[in-house]
Amino acid sequence: MNKKSKPIITEKKVVADNTPFNWTPVYFIIIVFSFLLYANTINHDFTVDDGTVIANNNFTKKGIDGIKDIFTKSYRAGFWDRQEGLYRPLSVAMFAIEYQIGKGSPLPGHIMNILFYVLTSIVVLSVLKRILQNYHPLIPIAATLLFIAHPIHTEVVANIKSRDELLSFFFGILALKLLFNYIDKNKIYWIILSCFAFLLSLFSKESSVTWIGVYPLALWFITDKKIIDIVKLSIPYVVLFAVFMFIRMKILGTITGEQEILLINNSLVGAPNKASQLATAFGILARYVGLLILPASLVFDYSYNTIPNITFGSPLALVGLLLTVGGLIYAVRLLSKKSLIAFAILFYLGSISLLSNIFLTLEATMGERFVYTASFGFCLLVALILDKIFKISSSKNNVITFSSLIKPNATSTILLVVLLAFSARTFSRNGDWKDNITLLSHDVKISSESARIRYAYGSALLVEKALKEKDNNQKTIYLDQAIEQLSKGVSLIPNYNDAWYNLGIAYKEKNDFKNAVYAFEQARSYKAFDTDEKLSNAGIAYGNNGQLDKAIADLLAAIELNPNSYDNYNNLALYLGENKMYDASFKAFEKALQLKPDFDKAYYNRGNIFAQQNNFKNAIDNYKKAIELNSTYGDAYNNLGNCYAVLGIKDSSIYWFNESVKIDPSNAKAWINLGFTYRSLGDSSKANECLLKAKELGYSIPQ
Repeated sequence: MNKKSKPIITEKKVVADNTPFNWTPVYFIIIVFSFLLYANTINHDFTVDDGTVIANNNFTKKGIDGIKDIFTKSYRAGFWDRQEGLYRPLSVAMFAIEYQIGKGSPLPGHIMNILFYVLTSIVVLSVLKRILQNYHPLIPIAATLLFIAHPIHTEVVANIKSRDELLSFFFGILALKLLFNYIDKNKIYWIILSCFAFLLSLFSKESSVTWIGVYPLALWFITDKKIIDIVKLSIPYVVLFAVFMFIRMKILGTITGEQEILLINNSLVGAPNKASQLATAFGILARYVGLLILPASLVFDYSYNTIPNITFGSPLALVGLLLTVGGLIYAVRLLSKKSLIAFAILFYLGSISLLSNIFLTLEATMGERFVYTASFGFCLLVALILDKIFKISSSKNNVITFSSLIKPNATSTILLVVLLAFSARTFSRNGDWKDNITLLSHDVKISSESARIRYAYGSALLVEKALKEKDNNQKTIYLDQAIEQLSKGVSLIPNYNDAWYNLGIAYKEKNDFKNAVYAFEQARSYKAFDTDEKLSNAGIAYGNNGQLDKAIADLLAAIELNPNSYDNYNNLALYLGENKMYDASFKAFEKALQLKPDFDKAYYNRGNIFAQQNNFKNAIDNYKKAIELNSTYGDAYNNLGNCYAVLGIKDSSIYWFNESVKIDPSNAKAWINLGFTYRSLGDSSKANECLLKAKELGYSIPQ
């Protein structure tokens, strides 16, 4: 090993050596600050992509038992069976442990995200202290506080799924800190620990490979190591990356993890040519810088068509090109001078390079999480520029204490104003991440042209609100809102089969079966229905729309995929009966009841088929069995009343109609039936009272 190297002074400063500065209160402040900034996310729910790696992931839900599958499969293999080019087992393994501890609650996940952000803030300050050891203490403190408070980090901390980003940066910069320890203390275990931290960073996210460029750059800019020594120290990190890639290839089957990049995920796929694609990518780099400077409008999704494709004639593309290429040229020119401004620029550009859509086409157009690691370089650059403007490190003070540090001056005032603004924006944005509905209802206003947000918001209104709502009026409101959002989604991308399918569900729940059938047919025209659930829903829509042959065909296909679904047999039996295929219908009912002997709905539907055949005795027996199994089955009471009315037993029919409206006062059909039965008995007063109830429920009264 080389002898211990003394750090060199990279830029002339007159801050006294051995400055008696106490860092303990600074560490205490950043720990409290980073915790309090995100404390309001602790009780948040799962949001957006959390479902793919946590709430709806079969491996994660196994808890510790799922860890083997997590490390031997692609990133979201527990959620879907599509071929995927991502391998990030570390965060998902943590989710599995947290899922077991919290019994499916999001609380442990949010706590861990905040904890890792606090730990990150500690390491960031420690690294900046080392990088900026010849600067006034205010400079590393300013850079650290800017990093902690920056609102562009809210997605990474508030969204549990973004643990991959947190871990990737934490272990990557921890490896840098440990590498500095090795340089300063010349103990072999420090570089071993550094390499291990880097390996953990790779298992967190593949883009951690960019740290391989950061480590030698840091050694060049911060130490007096010769190039040959820097190369030697870099070799272990390159070897570990090769090991990681070998493991990844074995898991995914290919180096790249081949997958189709869809337009819905990345707008650049729809660019007319490579030049436009490149121009748009540079425009996105300009947008990142804009968000880092002024993080006002933040959204969780920038997919199609939030960012339209542009050409190099666009000012945005030219700004991005100038900032990127100009910054690179400027930094390279300063390499020999070992200017830390050059290091900050190169750190930023290198960290964002693989996520820029310039060298690789990603599964996303843009993402605030993509700039998380790179923002370290940005915050360092801002602090260095402040130092140059206000000449803080050139001050003649030989003694710097914590109390002198916090005395008001131009720099501290500017820093305080920015930190207050950033903190307020961060705290406010955290509130948007409370749950799916809150996040989506906010972001759809900012990113109204995002097909994915429209789809996600419409789906959340459908699944989380409408399908769980007991009040029919409120349910209709939610369904109308869902239909509005999903319709906008398919208008932005006409072949958006998932949005078409959910639109079909929304229309089906609203009993608008004509539009439900149309939406389902649009969905399956772009992608064939390959699950029993989809085929079953389409079959029900066809059946209620009077297209019985298509209903029967879809339900038979659904049963073939899932022969143990009593619901599918029940619906098949119903439509077979309505199609006058009675023998087949009753056989299907028998199968449904074999699978679920206490299936009240099957008895009710079988009663309907018997009534259709004018076999009222068997119809009555089936309705009564349905009521025996479910005493709140209002429609069964109503149909019992209808049977007795047809048989001329009006006292019994009145009894069952009354029972129906007791169970469900909103059953307008039962009120109408009851009213006409009273009218047939000559009781006009009660008849009018019942018919008025039906009218109040919004039903026109047949004459």
